[in-house]
Amino acid sequence: MKDTLFKLLRQHGSLMVLLIIMIAVSTAAPGILRWRAINSLLMDNAPLLILIIGATMPILLGCLDLSIAGMASLAAVTAAILSPSLGSASAIVVVAGGALIGGLQGYLIGRLQVPSFVISLGALGIFKGLAMFMTGANMVGLAPGISLYEWLGGRSFGISNSFILTLTVAGILTWVLKFTNLGRNIYAFGANEIAVYISGVRRDLVRSLAFATSAGCAALGGVMMVSQTMFASATVANSLLLPALVGVVVGGTAISGGVGGVVSSLIGGLIAILIRVGVTISGLPPESQDVAFGIVILIAVALTTDRAKIGIVK
Repeated sequence: MKDTLFKLLRQHGSLMVLLIIMIAVSTAAPGILRWRAINSLLMDNAPLLILIIGATMPILLGCLDLSIAGMASLAAVTAAILSPSLGSASAIVVVAGGALIGGLQGYLIGRLQVPSFVISLGALGIFKGLAMFMTGANMVGLAPGISLYEWLGGRSFGISNSFILTLTVAGILTWVLKFTNLGRNIYAFGANEIAVYISGVRRDLVRSLAFATSAGCAALGGVMMVSQTMFASATVANSLLLPALVGVVVGGTAISGGVGGVVSSLIGGLIAILIRVGVTISGLPPESQDVAFGIVILIAVALTTDRAKIGIVK
């Protein structure tokens, strides 16, 4: 009975939490449920959602990518700097470059046998430092009239193009996880890495592809941010790391790996967005968001961690 209840909570708990928070927020601010307000929220938070989608992949392995906010800031800065000379191609170059760097991180984790949070934390510092160096701590403007950035900052059929792209990426990654060998290997890796190694799966390749996806999505998030504001700074995405991790784990993706998915993380992302809205409409200072996210992530990790698989927690 206890196991059945826990399984139901893991499968549908995030939907219940989303519904409860939505009711609470809409009661305090009824206008939040109007289509115009919802559409604006989805457009403004598309970069956060794409970071959440990407961060899901390493967490399914039982790893952590703490560099996603730094990668998003670096990507935004680089896209703005390259936009006068490369135009729309600057966005493609930045996303591809981000994915390559992420793949390298994943490879180094396996080859050096260093925990993922250490490698990605070091990468976070490198990315933030590079972004600061490239901008001189100043804002960098995006070249006007570039079609791809204008499309990302615009709407189609009344819906934000950035959000449409986010859903497209989510759909592709969901298909990869459900119907490809790579997806099955990612879940198997998260459930039992030793068994995956014994079965002959190339762990370094699986890990590299997961981290490449995470970094590529983070870079795409940075491109979305610069398309919305038309400028970039070295700190433009600094506030997104904690809510991105909250979105993944609150959605039901276990921090220990092997359980969850992209759709679950999207639901968790909506919860993170509503928490931000709830803090704002309640009149609390912006710093309260981090307090709320910190409490939520502690509870979510405590509930979703598979302690039997970890063995000793330290």
